[in-house]
Amino acid sequence: MQIDWLACAHDALRQFPVLPKTVRLISRAENVSFFVEAEESERYVLRIHRPEYHTLTELISEQVWTEALLADGIDVPVVVKTTDHERYTQVSVNGVTRNVGLLQWVDGESLRERSRGSDDVEDLTRIYKDVGHLLAILHEQASRWNPPADFERHSFDEHGLMGEQPFWGRFWEASDLTRDQLDRLLSMRNRIYALLSRLPKDQDVYSLIHADLHTGNLISHGNSLHIIDFDDAGFGWHCYDFAVALSEIQEPDLREPLLNALFEGYEQKRNLTHWVKDLVPLFNVIRHLVHIGWIDARPDLSRDPSYKRRPYQQAARQFDGVIAKAESVIAGISRKENTALS
Repeated sequence: MQIDWLACAHDALRQFPVLPKTVRLISRAENVSFFVEAEESERYVLRIHRPEYHTLTELISEQVWTEALLADGIDVPVVVKTTDHERYTQVSVNGVTRNVGLLQWVDGESLRERSRGSDDVEDLTRIYKDVGHLLAILHEQASRWNPPADFERHSFDEHGLMGEQPFWGRFWEASDLTRDQLDRLLSMRNRIYALLSRLPKDQDVYSLIHADLHTGNLISHGNSLHIIDFDDAGFGWHCYDFAVALSEIQEPDLREPLLNALFEGYEQKRNLTHWVKDLVPLFNVIRHLVHIGWIDARPDLSRDPSYKRRPYQQAARQFDGVIAKAESVIAGISRKENTALS
């Protein structure tokens, strides 16, 4: 049954203190998003959230964190509450209840658009240095912030990434891959799970993370970078945010200088635990693997099987070298912890 998304948007807007003049669909991906211009010329983004991804409590918790970030001067979305002072309203879409939120609109250009097609290494280095600095600010706030007792978000720990029911799906059972590829994925998953289960989770290296802070989710406006799309934000290792930030860089010659730019920008604000740098390649492989599960759960995104095979091939090419290095690094962490406890 075809869905009249525009009608759904108008139904939801009746619950907010907004008189819409223009309502325009801007994205129909996981969430369905609309640009809204009000009679008083104020502008907003309306998001109709996908079902069964987050509970209402988890969605409210996302806003609680972004408001804490705002209080610390970090440029993130500003929430608009309903006329009943609620954070979300609900609409029925083909008999399924969906949560709907409204945020203030921010003008600007995404860093992805700004850097698209650029071969200026100096410009890209500046961009990734800024991203690293921003990651440090996020991690610093998250590491010292105490969420309220009713705060709920998912975890990207060993279970959330590589457990029996990982957050983005059982990638080792993905369709369109061969039996040999699936066996290889299962072996990779088991080895990575064992390694992650030995990693520390103290606040210097593990906290709330954005988990999707690539250049498409950073809006340049004025002299500031505005962070959008906290939909995937949860508790995880800071290493994962570095891997995501670098995930769009396909040119091998660029990866090392841009990763170093991330680290340089980060360390202007916050010290990095030494092994975090060493384990970014492992989390880069993890990013490829979980992406397979993410794609498999969304067959509407592409009917081309190669779309799923690409992250498999990227992970498989890197895996053996990366896993040997990671095993050595994690063994060293364990020895240091055991020495400290003795």
